[in-house]
Amino acid sequence: MFFTIFLQCCMNFGLVYGIILFIKLKFKCLNNIKLPDIKYKFKLRNTFADIQVFNQIFIENGYKFDYKEPKIIIDGGANIGLFAILMVNQFPNAKIICIEPDMENFELLKQNVSPYENISCENCGLWNKNAMLKVYDKFNLGKWGIIVEEDIKNGIVSAISLDFLIEKYDISEIDILKLDIETSEKQLFSGNYKNWLSITKTLVVEFHDRLESGCFKVCIEAINDTFSDYDYDVSGENTIIYNTKLRK
Repeated sequence: MFFTIFLQCCMNFGLVYGIILFIKLKFKCLNNIKLPDIKYKFKLRNTFADIQVFNQIFIENGYKFDYKEPKIIIDGGANIGLFAILMVNQFPNAKIICIEPDMENFELLKQNVSPYENISCENCGLWNKNAMLKVYDKFNLGKWGIIVEEDIKNGIVSAISLDFLIEKYDISEIDILKLDIETSEKQLFSGNYKNWLSITKTLVVEFHDRLESGCFKVCIEAINDTFSDYDYDVSGENTIIYNTKLRK
């Protein structure tokens, strides 16, 4: 396993950076991670979850596919900000909005993206309406598997709709909408999706049917109801859906 990670580090970042990164990962020196083509250092916690998210994004290239110079990127389920960091370094002129409901994740997210002026952070969950949510590790997956559920009486964090976000940031088109929201995609696509989905060019979703059945089905039904034509691709655990009408 370690040899495979070592090879991947060297293949992705070159021999020198690869060796340094491998040593940091192996010996859990995670406070100052520096990668080539990434302008600023960032921090990981010494947890399985953070290291796996890092591997998915930077080692396994789980978000490497066709982008067309995006102007607006929404990062739903931003966790500690690694996807946003990848995007802002690839597209320094893009406006990136990070959504993360878990407070501990959110604090590290803010710290990691603080050097970038064009990244905004919202401590809330994505839902099909404005609501209150409880936030907890329902399936004991750690900080990359935090679940939110609607709870009017005991909810501790706000849920917002994408339409609310569009109005707040005066968005006319969403170039990339990334969703890794741990089963909340089922709620998000179950209602009030027509407006925001119709202005989304590229949708990147990790479906969580292994945790709650019906996530994929609800999303595809909403897409078929909204898009007149679309293409799709798969990259790692992500399904990428392109609204061909908007991308022409």
